[in-house]
Amino acid sequence: MSRFISLPLAVSFVLASAFAATAFAQSQDSVAEAARRSRAQKKNSEKPSKVITDETLEVKKGDVQSAAAEQLRMPGTPETPAPPAPADGAASAAQSEKKASEDEKLAKELAALKEQIKQALSDLDLAKREQALQQDTYFSNPDYLHDAAGKAKLDAIKQQITDKQQELDRLKARLAELQPAAATPAATSPKP
Repeated sequence: MSRFISLPLAVSFVLASAFAATAFAQSQDSVAEAARRSRAQKKNSEKPSKVITDETLEVKKGDVQSAAAEQLRMPGTPETPAPPAPADGAASAAQSEKKASEDEKLAKELAALKEQIKQALSDLDLAKREQALQQDTYFSNPDYLHDAAGKAKLDAIKQQITDKQQELDRLKARLAELQPAAATPAATSPKP
């Protein structure tokens, strides 16, 4: 008799699991379908982006774009500014060209000097790091007092550092000499 009871029970179990699988599959389909619908609605509801062109751009007086074209003037002055009077134009033009070429030459020299200082600083830093590494190597040797080659190498690196420091100081002094010379022409030039 237990065999007959288990058969209906097994059939009902199979039917219940089939029903559950169908319900689960339908719920999965409905969730996926709902997500698709949501994306489609979101895509359709977005506003098209506005493209700004010269035709659609409205420029009003006082805007940044129109301010560059206008010249500022003092109240009570004429509308158009008077052109400056030429005063010994040929001599002043030659002098300004000479001064401009000297300023350009000075600027190039300053830039080259700054690059040399940057390179010297880098070399000095590298030499100091090499010295630290060599010291660690030298003093880690238990018999470092008898290591003449290690001591000679350490002394040579110390001498390189001293030389590089002196070169860096010389370059910095030269830069200090040139910078006041570069600042002086700008300070003495007449203001308009």
